[in-house]
Parts: sequence; C-alpha cells; structure tokens
Amino acid sequence: MKLDKFQELKIKLEVLKLEKNFFALDRVLYYFSFLGNIFLVYFGYFFIKTIVDTLPQLFPYQSTFLAVFIGLFLTGYELTKRFAIEQLTLYYLQYRKFFTWNSITGALAVAFLIAGSFYLSLNGAHRLVDSSEKIEADIDQNINIKADSIAKYYDTEIAYYRAQPARTRSDRKYRDSLVSALQQTKDQKLSKVENKTLDKSQSTLEKNKENDTAFVFMTFFLEFIIVLGVAFNGIYTIGSYEETKKLLSTPKYKQAELNLVLLKLYYQNGKKQPGDQVLSLSKMLSLVKNQKVNCSQADVRNFVVYCSELDIIKEVRARRKEYQVDYTAAKSLIENELVL
Repeated sequence: MKLDKFQELKIKLEVLKLEKNFFALDRVLYYFSFLGNIFLVYFGYFFIKTIVDTLPQLFPYQSTFLAVFIGLFLTGYELTKRFAIEQLTLYYLQYRKFFTWNSITGALAVAFLIAGSFYLSLNGAHRLVDSSEKIEADIDQNINIKADSIAKYYDTEIAYYRAQPARTRSDRKYRDSLVSALQQTKDQKLSKVENKTLDKSQSTLEKNKENDTAFVFMTFFLEFIIVLGVAFNGIYTIGSYEETKKLLSTPKYKQAELNLVLLKLYYQNGKKQPGDQVLSLSKMLSLVKNQKVNCSQADVRNFVVYCSELDIIKEVRARRKEYQVDYTAAKSLIENELVL
C-alpha cells in the first residue's frame, strides 16, 4: 500500500471516522427528509381547506387569503417539528439522560407534533383521493336509471291488463293473476338490479379502502424519514464535533495552531506572494514580540525550518530565500499536516 493511500485510510478509519464515512449518508437523509415535509404539507392542506371552505364569505379574496395562510401555517408547523426533533436528539446525545423533566417534556412535545402532523396528513390524503361519495352517488344514479326502465315497462303492462274488461269471476281472477305475476316479476327484477349494482360498487369501495390503508403506511413512512433524517443529522453533528474536539486537544494540533499564527505573521497577513524574499529571522522575532505571541525563539526557528521542509520557502541562491506558494496554499499545507 502506498503511503498516501495509507494516510487517507488513517484519516477515514481512525481520525475522522464518522465525518468521513457518513457525510454522504447524512446529506442524503437530511435533504430527503425535507421531501417528507413537503408531502405532509401538501396532504394537510387539503384537509384544512375542506374545513375552511364551509365558512361563509366574510371578505373579498377570502379563499385566496385562507389558502396562503394554510400553506404558511403548515410550513411553520413542519419546521417547528423538525426543530423539536433536532433539539431532543441533541439533548439526549449531550446529556445521556432520558428520564429528566426536560427530556420527558421534550419527548411529549415531539410526540404531540408528530401525531398532529400524522392526523392532518392522513385525513388530507384521504380527502384528496377518497371517491366513496362519488361511488355512492353513481350507485344511486345507476340503480334509479335501471329501476325506472324496468318499472316503466312493467307498469305499462300492468296498466294494460288492469284495463281489460272482465265480465265473469273467472275472467277477473285470471286478470288479477296476470297483474300479480307481473308485479312479482317487476319486484324481482328491481331487487336483482339493485343487488348486482351494489355488489359491483362494494368491490369498488373495498379497493377505495385499500387506498386508505396505503396512505396510512405512506404517511407513517413520511414521518419516519423526517425523524430519521433530522435525528441522524444530530448524531452526525455531535459525532463530528466530538471527533474534531478530540483531534484539537492533541499536542500536534496545538503546535499546528501556533504554526498558523506564525504563518500569518510570516506572510504579513497574506501580503507576501511567491517570489518575494522571506522575512529575516530577526524581523520575524520582532513581529512575534510586538504581537505578543506566546512562543520562544526556538519555536520561531523551528517554524522557519518547518516551512522549508514543506517547501513553503526555498533558498534560491546564497542567503536569499523566497516564498514558493501564496498564503492560502501555505495555510492548507499546514492544516493538512494536522490530520496526517
């Protein structure tokens, strides 16, 4: 294995394990969770809108005003929910206490916000796709049309036979039997049409209920990805902070921190450019003393040697050293050495 590859793996597996390995996952989950918020706002809008549409007209442009207000309200609600989840996650990670007053109150607040969002979104999704009222209306209309057609035919037949003269008792009995048979046939056909139509509509209504079940799972999934994205971002933030804090507490970092301070003086706040002559040691010591930097002359000498080792400065001819890179590049070289 090449040394550069080893150093890269060392940073990834030892120094900044969480930050280097889970950065992409953190970004994907975090931004994907916003997609969940967008859908929840969209679904919740239809639920509240159907309620406010029942209000009487009180002022001009009422519908537009209420639509904008509902959108802003739901957006603010979702952002508040995200903030509450994030703060609760950070509290648990920082203090490791799950049964204090603050943790219990925070957990209840988050649960309340999630439950409210779930209720609004689920009902909104139901209102958005629910076609049961239309199905029932179509059923009634279909039954009425077929029933009217059957009733019209048999009523005509019954009226015809009732209008026939019956001189004898047997004639009247025969006529009444025909009318009774027609009436029974009419009732049977009407009942058959109604049952057949209801069976078909029942199948359609069951499919509609399956849509409701699907929306329950979808709404649950949307809430889950929001909680997952926000909570994981909190875990990633705290973990990255702890890794960096541990790194910065090492003597190596303290030396790098001093080197960055001296580098700024060495480049005179970035004014020095590649090809310029470097500051003399005596002038550098004078700047360090004037700026009251807490370091010894040996530290300054070691810094100059360190810059030579990193090829920040180079002796081009006898007693003349020049800057080889600008201040930004030199700073990057020292910072990279920090994690190597």
